Amino acid sequence: MVTVLGAGVLGLSCARALTDAGHEVRVLTDGAPTVSAIAGGLWLPYATGTDERVAGWALETLERLVADGHPVVDHLHLERREPWWVDVLPADHVRPATRSELPEGHARGWVARVPLVEMPRHLAALADGLRIERATVTALDDPVLGDGPVVLCTGLATRRLVDDPALHAIRGQVVHLDARGRDVPCVCDEDALTYVLPRADVCVVGGTHEPGDEDDRVRPAQTRDIVARAVALAPALAGAPVLGARAGLRPARHGGPRVERDGRVVHCYGHGGGGLTLSWGCARTVTDLLV
Repeated sequence: MVTVLGAGVLGLSCARALTDAGHEVRVLTDGAPTVSAIAGGLWLPYATGTDERVAGWALETLERLVADGHPVVDHLHLERREPWWVDVLPADHVRPATRSELPEGHARGWVARVPLVEMPRHLAALADGLRIERATVTALDDPVLGDGPVVLCTGLATRRLVDDPALHAIRGQVVHLDARGRDVPCVCDEDALTYVLPRADVCVVGGTHEPGDEDDRVRPAQTRDIVARAVALAPALAGAPVLGARAGLRPARHGGPRVERDGRVVHCYGHGGGGLTLSWGCARTVTDLLV
């Protein structure tokens, strides 16, 4: 029996991959909301660190998300410096933006054809059919874990199980808008950290990047600022009803995610803002480590 700790996108993806590989798997979760449910759902390696394996994990996940039928969008990415992932994407998935595609005040951008995932639906689909149990685990020798392999996908909660000073929080806040009937682009101004992600369920706009801030309460002033920035970037959102706001703590790690085996424990945490983007690639690596 393989025990996966954590029911975010990484824990569920690992559990699904291990199950598909023939392992008997259970997922343990304390039932607390996961930051995965707050994620915008765009495939993009954001705050993923410098591990050389990141590019491979990201491409493997891209292929899997497309194969699974998740919506693929033309995402306009605005940034003064060329993002590293431009050279990683296949040539038919990315191109320089034309002058007519660039908003006023922006001199450079790229159009990337990538998945935009409805996270609540994706998480529910991953969980479907898995054995998921409620438990609060306080140590890696907790009897509830049994004697089999353990896959650690607990995000920031890993700090109560493993001493890893490289793991830290990056607070992020998003706002959900009702953009139905509006022609809203999928666009991100990386330099201003303003993004607009028009999913089928809600339009997710953001955002913030606050290292070391572990207050996950929504800040009304930030909500107003995020909406104003989003409307400036995508004027079609003007007057769109606000459905709500969410804040979460990205589990970032200096140097990149920790994905390795140490005895019976396989570590898989510290993915920053790239949990979805790296999920299937990391799940495959975790499965290989348990062969």
